[in-house]
Amino acid sequence: MRQSNRFFFCGHTSGKVSLRDPRTFVVEHEFDAHSGSLSDFDVHGNLLVTCGFSSRMNGLACDRFLKVYDLRMMRATTPLQVHIDPFFLRFIPTYTSRLAIISQTGQCQFCEPTGLANPADIFHVNTVGPLIMTFDVSASKQALAFGDSEGCVHLWADSPEVTFNAYSRETDFALPCMVDTLPHLDWNQDLVPLSLIPVPLTSDALLSDWPAANSAPAPRRAPPVDPEILRTMKKVGFIGYAPNPRTKLRNQIPYRLKEMDNEFDNFSQVPESPIGREEEPHLYRVAKKYRKVTIKYSKLGLEDFDFKHYNKTLFAGLEPHIPNAYCNCMIQVLYFLEPVRCLVQNHLCQKEFCLGCELGLLFHMLDLSRGDPCQGSNFLRAFRTIPEASALGLILADSDEATGKVNLGRLIQSWNRFILTQLHQETQEQEGPQAYRGAGSSFGSSGDSVIGQLFSCEMENCSMCRCGKETVRVSSTLLFTLSYPDSAEKPAKDYEFAQILKRSICLEQNTQAWCENCEKYQPTVSLAWGDRHEGLWGTALSGAVSP
Repeated sequence: MRQSNRFFFCGHTSGKVSLRDPRTFVVEHEFDAHSGSLSDFDVHGNLLVTCGFSSRMNGLACDRFLKVYDLRMMRATTPLQVHIDPFFLRFIPTYTSRLAIISQTGQCQFCEPTGLANPADIFHVNTVGPLIMTFDVSASKQALAFGDSEGCVHLWADSPEVTFNAYSRETDFALPCMVDTLPHLDWNQDLVPLSLIPVPLTSDALLSDWPAANSAPAPRRAPPVDPEILRTMKKVGFIGYAPNPRTKLRNQIPYRLKEMDNEFDNFSQVPESPIGREEEPHLYRVAKKYRKVTIKYSKLGLEDFDFKHYNKTLFAGLEPHIPNAYCNCMIQVLYFLEPVRCLVQNHLCQKEFCLGCELGLLFHMLDLSRGDPCQGSNFLRAFRTIPEASALGLILADSDEATGKVNLGRLIQSWNRFILTQLHQETQEQEGPQAYRGAGSSFGSSGDSVIGQLFSCEMENCSMCRCGKETVRVSSTLLFTLSYPDSAEKPAKDYEFAQILKRSICLEQNTQAWCENCEKYQPTVSLAWGDRHEGLWGTALSGAVSP
């Protein structure tokens, strides 16, 4: 047997050499070297050389051809012919990859595995009759040892002073397992600890184990950073650097205050649930009634899930497990606006996909559900068929919802503007068969629909060019976007809500617009303010910026 970095080599009496994986000992390759039997083989680098016997005339004859195999390509190369009957062989890699080939009669020949054998390189071991039974090379490659049948060892060396391994010693075998005698225990003593008695390893529960209900993991929060460090910190990219304020001594640890222990009391109880929550739900700071619940469906579907455990009221919810369910919150807002709810529930038209009809059906389902969740699949299917919704980017793919990279705040703002405009167009009170087909995107006739009466506000847009030409245009809007002031000021300035509302309604912008007087694009100042309003104003938050 031989071993290398890649394989574990095993020779067989049938003349084969198998290459096994050193970790699993599975045969990966096998070479059929000799037809009779294998005598010896050796491995060095990428070469495998064998010698053996061939089957001839119903007998075995010594094969004078050494089989050479390349382990890189896993195939045989040109065999090496020698002038003696090879019985043993070893590599002697001192300067080159020389081979030492030994016969049982004491003949020794040296040759290169890739060259031709030279008869002048044959030497004789003076055994005086006995046969060579074994042969090996020292670890330093400076000595050859031959063992004959009479028990003598013949040592060859290339110099008078041969270097051997000075630290060679016999193999150390492990001592038999000896267990120390256990100490004697007196049962009359009540103070003897039971931990002195060894307990065997077992996978069953022990009597001393605490039940899970009596224990709870305590979260280990990071201590707050010293304000002095935060004040002197300088950021380079996303890494902050600050000098040591020297406010504490080395290895100094503050006492654990009682106030710090009280912080974890509110999160030490596991919420009850018929289906179970996370493994450690108390580690989250989200209140119990606001945590996201994952519905685990069984063979019976939704009938096997107890919704009353989470909703003890008669107000129905909408299922969020369908595509484009981000608009469920605004659908609930529209449902609790009684004029809008009565409008869409009494709306009926001949269009195949009408948001007013589908929203009325959904509101009717919410009225009759009495606490059970409803699905807005019909409404969302009609919503996906509207080309304007796709053009505005209001329809999300499954991959967008899974990655969570969508700005839902801005998306729900655009959806709110779109749904109010669509309901205004579909519910305009007009005579004739074209009653509910819409009439463009203008809100000039906003008083003709309930949506316009509730949300519409007339706006005057005044544009003034550098040349002094002033243009006034009257329009209607259903929704205002709150315009927060720039928060780059430090320290941040406080603003009242009335100031932000006035800034959002009376909006001033500097844009490039076409001037008919100058007959080219000129910087124009645009002013917009509300003239009058009826009913409610719809307000959308353009960002979560704290003023």
